[in-house]
Amino acid sequence: MNSKRIRFFIIFLIFSLLSACAGETFIFSGESDNWSVHYEVEKGDSCQPTSGAIKFIGNDHIPKKIEYSYDKASGDVSLDEHGVFMLPNGCTHATENSEIEVIIKWDNQSETINLTVK
Repeated sequence: MNSKRIRFFIIFLIFSLLSACAGETFIFSGESDNWSVHYEVEKGDSCQPTSGAIKFIGNDHIPKKIEYSYDKASGDVSLDEHGVFMLPNGCTHATENSEIEVIIKWDNQSETINLTVK
């Protein structure tokens, strides 16, 4: 083989490997009267990496603190000045067919939001 063919083969091999590693991302979302939740799951072999956000969309004042729970994760956190909390990166076994339930509690109120793939 000449050097041009070898370089082409190496570049093709690298491109193929990188393309195979690029995962598909499932975007789960849901809303209630007061909250919007966005949750991303990157498809993987075992534990899929996750990220997302909870945003206050209600008409009342933005709560200072909330309690949340979903998909084996929970916390007692503060919202930023825009009413947003960025969910910590995590790991899940959820698939594109999963339905994820998020429970948010604040100021003696509670709402449950069902997230589905959009």
